[in-house]
Amino acid sequence: MSIELEIGVIELDDGAQAWLLAYKDATAKIAELEEKRAVAREHLEAALGEAETACVKGHPVVRFTKVESKRFDTKRAREILPPQVLDALEILSYSRRFTLVKDGE
Repeated sequence: MSIELEIGVIELDDGAQAWLLAYKDATAKIAELEEKRAVAREHLEAALGEAETACVKGHPVVRFTKVESKRFDTKRAREILPPQVLDALEILSYSRRFTLVKDGE
């Protein structure tokens, strides 16, 4: 069982420490695979050039299509809209961020 050291701070028990090691190991493996994936994608994008579809033996295997999107420009809205309108549209929410603490932090 984890022990509370002070309010909001606990000492992880052996079981939770094992999960911490598993998490760190998986994170390292994911980073390695993501790097490999990024390099592979760069090569595929270069091979595609301006083409939108690549085939192997006549069958489509990769699509690299152009996508149009619209977004709301909040910076521009703050320049144009009066503060009371911005206040009426603003929503405050809370979440928890999960991060690993690096040595020395």
